[in-house]
Amino acid sequence: MTDLTSTVQIILQEAGYETWLTSIEELTAICFEDDAVMGFACIFDQPSSLLSRWRDVESIFVASHALRFRDAEDKAWNVYSIFLCAGTASADQIREIRSIDEDLEKTRKVASCGLVGQDDMIAALLPILPIQNRPRLEGEDLTGRLKKRIAGIAPAAVEVVLDEQVTPVEVVRLLGGRS
Repeated sequence: MTDLTSTVQIILQEAGYETWLTSIEELTAICFEDDAVMGFACIFDQPSSLLSRWRDVESIFVASHALRFRDAEDKAWNVYSIFLCAGTASADQIREIRSIDEDLEKTRKVASCGLVGQDDMIAALLPILPIQNRPRLEGEDLTGRLKKRIAGIAPAAVEVVLDEQVTPVEVVRLLGGRS
């Protein structure tokens, strides 16, 4: 559990949040804050524990930080409670955990289970992370990709557009341009 806590804390710090640890209901919580968002993330050992305790954990956090929220002004609209779990959930538990996100009482919420590594944690935390853009071009056939795009524009030009024996004028003509 400490490993997941450290992973969440590192992800949040790399996203520009100030973080610190606190205890809520005998759980370690990662508190986080930046110029626009504040909140906490708690990691539960089992989905059943997450489902039975998240409301109490949220209430205790909100009550203990009420003064801070009042001083936060507009940021108080962006308080997040994040509930995470490494354990695998049943289909019914997954539906219940997903429905936590829709509960907007007190704070905004993010809940996820079955998290085993950093990529899973990043995916779960996306609602509070800066926009992620990871182009995946490695190992891709770029020539094939270009030909596929050209086929959508001008199918007659697909085979000749990259052929060095075909003149640029002919390529333009096949692409539908005037020469």
